[in-house]
Amino acid sequence: MSPEVSTRMSAPRAVVVGAGPVGCLAAQVLTRRGYTVQVYEKRPHYVEQGLRYDGRTINLSLSPRGVEALDGHCDRAALDDLVVPIGSRVRHEPDGRIAAAGYGRADWQNLSIDRNDLNLLLMRSAGPDVRFTFGTECTGVDFAARRVTFADGQGQESEVAYDLLVGADGTHSVVRGRLAEQGLTQSRQRQTGVEYREVTLRPEPGNERMTPTAIHVWPRDGFFMVGLPNRDGSLRCTLVLPREGEPTFADLATEEELRAFLRRNFPDAADSYRPVDRGPSGAPVSPISVVTCAPVVHGDSVVLLGDAAHTVAPFLGQGVNLGLEDCAALARLLQKWPDEQGTALAEFQRERVPEHEAAAALSLANYDELNGTGPRPAASGTAPLPTLVNFVSSSYREALDMYSSRDRRTPAAADGAAADRRVTTT
Repeated sequence: MSPEVSTRMSAPRAVVVGAGPVGCLAAQVLTRRGYTVQVYEKRPHYVEQGLRYDGRTINLSLSPRGVEALDGHCDRAALDDLVVPIGSRVRHEPDGRIAAAGYGRADWQNLSIDRNDLNLLLMRSAGPDVRFTFGTECTGVDFAARRVTFADGQGQESEVAYDLLVGADGTHSVVRGRLAEQGLTQSRQRQTGVEYREVTLRPEPGNERMTPTAIHVWPRDGFFMVGLPNRDGSLRCTLVLPREGEPTFADLATEEELRAFLRRNFPDAADSYRPVDRGPSGAPVSPISVVTCAPVVHGDSVVLLGDAAHTVAPFLGQGVNLGLEDCAALARLLQKWPDEQGTALAEFQRERVPEHEAAAALSLANYDELNGTGPRPAASGTAPLPTLVNFVSSSYREALDMYSSRDRRTPAAADGAAADRRVTTT
């Protein structure tokens, strides 16, 4: 037997359920910790099929937290080719006024990126040691025997043994569901009472109201729209409406009704609207829910990451950053406890769940500002909530403490405060 084969046979086996950005990053950090890694994804391999994973093409806002978690796990030049730097927020008021505000320093920027572009980059960066299996759904887990069952598109089932099972399978996580069914975790999914759909704007070049390096926010009384820039100069917007009352998406069943709605409520955006080609039904409408879960580990062999552990509302753009930080924390703790996986998972539980809870609270806190019913941020000498979360604080818990106490330090006072204390991968 060759040394290479012997090493592979003795290496711990990690099974990752879910090949989204978090699952792909988790696979990378585990291979670096010496695991053999298999990733299973229920959707088809859209690189080969020429498909996107679903009808949604939401942009993500990568904050410095998320970028640091990616450090060393993808080609930075390749990442830079996919992103649009965001250095400010432009608020479009109902009376037609616009107000632009930077984050506090010229080098404080978030990055706008298509979710599918990030997913592909991380998948391609995983390397030959990560095995991907697509079109295969997790159907069951025997936690005592450490075996997980999968079914392919033809219904053929197979069992896979694991030493570490990573549930990175999103809001509707099967791994989390199986844990909850057996009383091994407590999970709660709550609806926020609002829904969203994609709206694409293609402003004419030189449109001063549609700055191509800013996040655009249209707050209204009880609803809102947020737009992130694309590399082609367009804005991929998320229109958020209540599920009940007025207006709702039931009132916007046709393109004509949507155009009329935009003209009434977002007149400076209406002329730039372009229909999204998603087939006869157009862009899908989806509810926004919040998922909480504790514990996010089971014994010394199961861990939930990303939306499988914590689906936060998207009102602050933190979901992907929180999930990528989960991967960075897991990598750091497995390195700290190289021969004690259970100890590493227990420490992950203690460290990350308070962060998940704080991020969820902060995301909901930003909702009132976005829908126009809450106070305007950034009184004199204070930092607005997005600046507080993305650039000033060293953790979500610290950001929540500062926000709750209204101790929003100015960017000058907080200059570089968090740079050396954030979680990074190795």
